[in-house]
Amino acid sequence: MPSGRRAGQRFDAAHGVTTEALIFLGELDPENVGAGIEFATHYEASPVDDAERLLDASPLAPERSTFVDVGSGMGRVVLLASRRPFRQIVGVEISPALHEIARDNRARFRAADVRCRDVRLVRADAAAFTFPRGDLVVYLYNPFRAEILEPVLDALLAGPRREIVVLYHTPLVRESLERRAAFACIADLGFGVVYRRIAGADPGST
Repeated sequence: MPSGRRAGQRFDAAHGVTTEALIFLGELDPENVGAGIEFATHYEASPVDDAERLLDASPLAPERSTFVDVGSGMGRVVLLASRRPFRQIVGVEISPALHEIARDNRARFRAADVRCRDVRLVRADAAAFTFPRGDLVVYLYNPFRAEILEPVLDALLAGPRREIVVLYHTPLVRESLERRAAFACIADLGFGVVYRRIAGADPGST
């Protein structure tokens, strides 16, 4: 069994939750997901160590930032982030079934070091989601193809100027960020890439 899966199973056992799984949304609840399922990828939990390294790579102070996991699935990264002092944490998931499992996991989560008490789980289509105000750390684990990522980035860059960091695990459509003048790659960890909004840059494409 790959070490990432073993670490995920240990995380689940230690905290009384269920996050380790591989699920194709088309086999889970396609009738409730809607048209966006055409562009969604499968559910697979972020490896614990990878998620922690990406969180460590964010240059923004969590105390002044809201963390948003777009495609939060069963909630593993939301739970990991809750052990850091983010101002707020939001998990966004389109699948009703995964959303309900995440809610159960949040209620059962056993951890003495939780530092963010404002954790919200939202069942929503990412393409229509309105991001919270203020500085943002946005997490993506290859949740969908460019057809959805593009409007998500448009929404992220809309509105008042603010600091934005994107933590992108398995960045299969990273060109969607890299062709936008608003983002610069500040770290490439191999399995994931960290982008930061460039102050004063036009939000559009290069």
